[in-house]
Amino acid sequence: MKTELWEKVSHFHGHKCPGLAIGYQAALLAKEVLEISEIIEDEDIVCLSETDACGVDAIQVVLKATLGTGSMQIHYLGKHAFNIYNRKNGKKARFVLCDPIQFPSKEEKLAYLLSKNPRDLFAIKETISDFPQKARIYDAIPCAICGEHTAQNALIFTNDKQVCKTCQNS
Repeated sequence: MKTELWEKVSHFHGHKCPGLAIGYQAALLAKEVLEISEIIEDEDIVCLSETDACGVDAIQVVLKATLGTGSMQIHYLGKHAFNIYNRKNGKKARFVLCDPIQFPSKEEKLAYLLSKNPRDLFAIKETISDFPQKARIYDAIPCAICGEHTAQNALIFTNDKQVCKTCQNS
């Protein structure tokens, strides 16, 4: 099963690399620590990722916390760290990569990361924030300048008109 899941993650991402393996191992550890079942409903699992790197794709596939549903959010801090929340049981944890070993090649690093027990790769800490809100859906309103429909919360009220950010300085 683990090999099949890795292949599924790799297929989604487009290639195999150390960054993807980091997210994959973090997701496997989160499933165990946060008691995440195999049946994941929309927005049951939320991830606030502190990186925008390859590992985010593994989290999306394994935990079904996706950008499109609003259950994956990028809070870029430049760290291989994932704040993962299980709304079904209220458990949450921050998984921080803490294995600084350097390798001469990506292939060696990838093999090393996949060979390790996820508990040996990550520190488990408190999340950087409480449970995020569920995804919100906003009405789309045409920009007063370009006419393109824009989510209402992204419009700027200027000169008595609702204007998109693109046209704000026009």
